Amino acid sequence: MPTAVIVDDSPLVRVQLRQILGRVGVTVAAEAASGDQVQALYEQHRPDLMTLDIVMPGKDGVTAAIELLRMYPAARVVMCTSLTTRDKIVACQRAGVRHYLLKPFDAARAEQIFQLVLNGPAGRPGSAP
Repeated sequence: MPTAVIVDDSPLVRVQLRQILGRVGVTVAAEAASGDQVQALYEQHRPDLMTLDIVMPGKDGVTAAIELLRMYPAARVVMCTSLTTRDKIVACQRAGVRHYLLKPFDAARAEQIFQLVLNGPAGRPGSAP
């Protein structure tokens, strides 16, 4: 069964993501409220998927994603955010983020995105497996 780590400062969003991931057969291995914990949680759990919020206390999701994907280019990261500023999106795409989910979530769309990301090849989007 695939695993995920959820990193979002909102407990309500973490509950929603846990429910959506559960419906697509993903076990949530860990949760955190700060980008400062992303790398340690990835190293500890080696999840098949990580969800990151962009705006969080401590390290923001963009910085956390860039750092994580620099060290672990095969990590599958989905950003979950209400922000759609072009500079943040471009920075995440360049780093290798797989997809975006906009808050508030459309559960059916979120399920599709998670399945797409989990069934896609490992490595950076567009790279050879």
